[in-house]
Amino acid sequence: MINFNYVGKTNVESLIKKVGQIKDWNKYQFRQKTFDVHKHTKTIPLIFNEDFRLKDPTYHTHYDKYKKEIEKFKTIFSKKFGKGYIIRAILVNLLSEKSIPQHIDNGDSLHFCKRVHIPIITNKKVYFSVGEEKKNLKSGEMWEINNSKKSHAVKNNSKEDRIHLIIDWIVE
Repeated sequence: MINFNYVGKTNVESLIKKVGQIKDWNKYQFRQKTFDVHKHTKTIPLIFNEDFRLKDPTYHTHYDKYKKEIEKFKTIFSKKFGKGYIIRAILVNLLSEKSIPQHIDNGDSLHFCKRVHIPIITNKKVYFSVGEEKKNLKSGEMWEINNSKKSHAVKNNSKEDRIHLIIDWIVE
């Protein structure tokens, strides 16, 4: 499978407005403290379990605020990938002038899902690489990224934080 699969374009204006109102980016620190490569990121869990289970996901406090957008993505992903469900949905803020270094994710959870990145706030100085392939993902694009058991990294060379909504879709 290819590393980057373009899923389509979506309007992220409501997401831009909502993420601009987040005040508690530093509250949830599981990913940053558990995985050193994510130390320059901040996470808002919407649907997430720390054990990376593949069934019975936990819906977090912020979920209700993003429910309308999440429902829209469920419809899009059902049409694109087939009937299924969201097992994880997180907002990830990669700080300005920081990076997520080259790494390979451990565990099997990514092997069983379609991981889709939806850039909300980004710019032309942010690059995502998987293997030797490098892309600049634009705001409102939806990209399935196949980084399961593959070396990947993100560089934010700008003076602006980069925020993505990352959704993991399980096909039933």
